[in-house]
Amino acid sequence: MGSTLETVGPVFLIVLLGWWLAGRSRMDLPTLANLALMVTSPALMFSVLGGADVDFQSWGVLVGGTLWIALGTAALAALYLWFSGVGQRGLMLPAIFWNAGNLPLPLARLAWGDAGLEAAAVIFVTVAILNSTVGLWIAKGEGGLAEIVRMPLAYGSIGGLALAISGQTLPRVIMEPIEMLGAMAIPLLLLSLGMHLRTLPVRNIRHTVVIVAIRVAGGALCALLFISLFGITGLERKVLLLASIMPAAVINVIIAQRYSRDPSLVASAVVLGTLLSLVTVPLVLYFAG
Repeated sequence: MGSTLETVGPVFLIVLLGWWLAGRSRMDLPTLANLALMVTSPALMFSVLGGADVDFQSWGVLVGGTLWIALGTAALAALYLWFSGVGQRGLMLPAIFWNAGNLPLPLARLAWGDAGLEAAAVIFVTVAILNSTVGLWIAKGEGGLAEIVRMPLAYGSIGGLALAISGQTLPRVIMEPIEMLGAMAIPLLLLSLGMHLRTLPVRNIRHTVVIVAIRVAGGALCALLFISLFGITGLERKVLLLASIMPAAVINVIIAQRYSRDPSLVASAVVLGTLLSLVTVPLVLYFAG
């Protein structure tokens, strides 16, 4: 339990610092979030994937597990919306698309080292692509492909993967600044998450609780089913379990606001799910080993 707290503590302390800063300073939150999303995160993906030993079997398991969890929680959310007669399509977003960057990247690195960060990065890229395509289709109806083409995260990930497959290395004069920018990504993502939590409202508790339950408990059940059916073990099992209980991503709020898809309910699910992760994340890390 002590090692679990050592893993979780630094992450949530930085989130708490972001929450505190949001109430004490005049920082421009959109600029901070865009810097993390458009500059430092692509640099992190490039440096992590570019320096990785490519293991298509391991990466295939991680991608397959991610798609399985997303599809399973999507089915659960669709059933809830159908039976309850809510008809609020935006609630699908926080049920399906979890926070694959702010929390799991630093947690995986602290818990399982560089190999854990690499595995979490594969999931991060997969969820980002899903969020930028399927997520936009849910909210808007079309236009996801054009959106992902404009996202530097896609180019950083593809470039890093191409570099790893080629077996080549870039000159230090190029890699050094990329790695320096990538090192900024995790603290910026955590600060941005904390600042967003300070500004997002919590409303309509009943629907919010159900959607958070689908995201966390439903995600965990989907992950356990995938792991059991396909006999997944080792690091892939641990990282998939961690990913499965992550709260909804803040970017869902941005998408919901942009297309008027129940942004207050989406924001409520993000806030409640993130607060719940204070309990669920240590438990999963402890039992996952």
